[in-house]
Amino acid sequence: MYFDFASKISFFEFIQDEFKAGSLDLSALEEEISVLESCKIWNINELSDYITKYPKSFFVFQEMFQLIRFTNAQMIHFIFDVGRLNSLNMDSIFEYLIFNLKYDEEFRKLYLALPDISLTYEEFMEQLSSFEKEYLIALFKLAISKYVDKVCKKFSDLERRIKKPEFSDFSIRFSRYLLENLKFNEFIKTVNIEEFLENKRIPIDAKSIHGNFPKIKIKEFLSKNSFVCIDDFLKNTGTSEFPLDGIGSLVGTEDLKGKNLFCTEKYIEGVVKNNGKPKRLDLIILQQFKPKYLFEINFYSTAGTKIGINEDEYISLFNHIRKNFSSLEFYWITDGNYWLTSSGRERFLRLINHFGTIYNTNLFIQSIDKFKR
Repeated sequence: MYFDFASKISFFEFIQDEFKAGSLDLSALEEEISVLESCKIWNINELSDYITKYPKSFFVFQEMFQLIRFTNAQMIHFIFDVGRLNSLNMDSIFEYLIFNLKYDEEFRKLYLALPDISLTYEEFMEQLSSFEKEYLIALFKLAISKYVDKVCKKFSDLERRIKKPEFSDFSIRFSRYLLENLKFNEFIKTVNIEEFLENKRIPIDAKSIHGNFPKIKIKEFLSKNSFVCIDDFLKNTGTSEFPLDGIGSLVGTEDLKGKNLFCTEKYIEGVVKNNGKPKRLDLIILQQFKPKYLFEINFYSTAGTKIGINEDEYISLFNHIRKNFSSLEFYWITDGNYWLTSSGRERFLRLINHFGTIYNTNLFIQSIDKFKR
């Protein structure tokens, strides 16, 4: 059984995009980029003035130096005086809190809406002396984290802060970080900013690429061999969890009668993981509009912790389905050159005693008649 399995193992094929393009609209930032490229050596004051005048240049710098966006740690450092916040001078931090409440309306709304406060600005200022200073500072730090989450989703709130003269420290800190930490001047000597941003590519997670490979191959094979994918049909009907009695009563199934049907990434009523949460299956093949054959699909190029986690999960799932659902059958489709190693062989021989049958992509294709109507 092992040599039959091993002889049909697939090696990884590069059939998927490994990068995605950046999402920045360069046409809306022509002036920002043009001014930025006009100077080849920036100092902190010049760059700070530029950022204050062109707050949206923040996105240009972000695209240049980050894969997707600046981290929350970076954002807190840019927006707030972290050195002051980290000090033990409670009076200084308290003054900084009051300053932020006074001049940043969005921060004020967020802070005063905290369940522990829930006051208007006027009420809060009137009752200020009734609160413990350390208590208000603790809430201040909590609000900072919430504020950063908010402005990362809604830049216009941060843009207003950047433009205010009271918060010129943002542009100074950001400029210093760009020049000293990210070596911006050295960077722009070697690239054309516009061309760089036009051709930026963001790598797609390699693990998801490998994991999706056999799923793509199997879905393509099924679609070319008398099977109909009903993912769009289920989406249009709002069906994310399959009832055990099937979908035959749904409007639109008339056109699907007599066909071999399958779907991907769906739940089945009552099929749960060890922790009791619903289990989403990679592939489900139907019989008479009812879920019948359930599959999890994986690809392993090397050994790792993931395969051990999957092994335990799928043994548990196999036993759960066999014990509770006489109408369902669960199978594991797993592929990749890990299974050609000595540890892969030992694992296969151990697991075959649990599952009875383990498929790889080619074995599944070879056995497809078993899963037809």
